[in-house]
Amino acid sequence: MRAAARPLAAVFLGALLAAASAARAGGVAVTVGSVLATDGGQPEFDPRLVAMKPQFDSLFRYSSYRLMKQERRVLDWGQGASFDIPGGRYLVIAPKELRDSKVSMQVMLLEGGRPLVDTSVALRDHGVLLVGGPKQLEGVLIVAIGADTE
Repeated sequence: MRAAARPLAAVFLGALLAAASAARAGGVAVTVGSVLATDGGQPEFDPRLVAMKPQFDSLFRYSSYRLMKQERRVLDWGQGASFDIPGGRYLVIAPKELRDSKVSMQVMLLEGGRPLVDTSVALRDHGVLLVGGPKQLEGVLIVAIGADTE
């Protein structure tokens, strides 16, 4: 994490820890994947993404998808973690609670210590949220955020 962003991320995480008192015990495995989607050239679909192919096909219109990076961490409720994504950005994610089989999380996308996105999301337990992200030289980066309760 960049030095300039550490104070902002610390304040963000501190506020989430205060909200964690309402969260249940246990943990959640958070997975963040960075997928490069491109057009042109030989169509390719990374075999590591095959379980999500219907989602990619229904949401995006690119001919090739390649998993660039993937990180998985087990977090306690209210505990935040930073995930680097290609292009000099990073996500700070903190799971808040499990309610009605949905994992609610606070998600902040930062670039150079500046928040670009700061939002709450709720996704189905064992589900994946795909977010079309920043343009890359060859195409666009799609960020996949998954959550699995332990």
